[in-house]
Amino acid sequence: VGLLTLGLMIAWNLFRKRLHPVLAVVPAPLLAVGLATVVSAFFGLPIAHVDVPSSLASMIRFPQLQDLALLAQPAVLGAAIALAAVASAESLLSAGAVDRLHTGVRTDFDRELSAQGVGNIVLGVLGGLPVTGVIVRSSANVEAGATTRWSAVMHGVWLLLCVALLPFLLELVPVASLAAVLVFVGYKLVNVQVVRGLWARGRVEVGIYATTVLVIVGTS
Repeated sequence: VGLLTLGLMIAWNLFRKRLHPVLAVVPAPLLAVGLATVVSAFFGLPIAHVDVPSSLASMIRFPQLQDLALLAQPAVLGAAIALAAVASAESLLSAGAVDRLHTGVRTDFDRELSAQGVGNIVLGVLGGLPVTGVIVRSSANVEAGATTRWSAVMHGVWLLLCVALLPFLLELVPVASLAAVLVFVGYKLVNVQVVRGLWARGRVEVGIYATTVLVIVGTS
């Protein structure tokens, strides 16, 4: 299923320019995941599918007194600080990378971190997991022709509406198809010119680059 999704995305991008303009606007990931979902459901394949909660209300859990007591533990505070630092760094790196993918408004990094901090505070109060900006979603928006920050806002709105109104449909989507989309988008983000530039500086630079990639992939 993953290979089917990947093959459909590659084929759609290769032949999109030859199609009717109306069909050409259909995003390759949407088409590929949709067809892979149909194939998986038709044949009843015994594979993992997206797990969606029965309701959004069931996901909300407000902090209890015993939860607040955990803040007195140094290990908990240390983990929170480390997570905040890593999430902040990832958001800033992603924002910087996205700025190089388009010619629109540049990122206000102070505003970016402030918004992420407020959002994660509210999310924590509601019992959710912390979130951060990532290059995959952002690059998908840029590729789709997004030019303003509203693309990120609407991205969240569509996800919320789908989870709230179409959970039965999301549960049909194979996890392997979503993984294929991540592989496809990640591959497109690889900049061969950067590797060549590192090679020109010395093999040690390439070694560090390759080691970083292998460790990230290996630990994932």
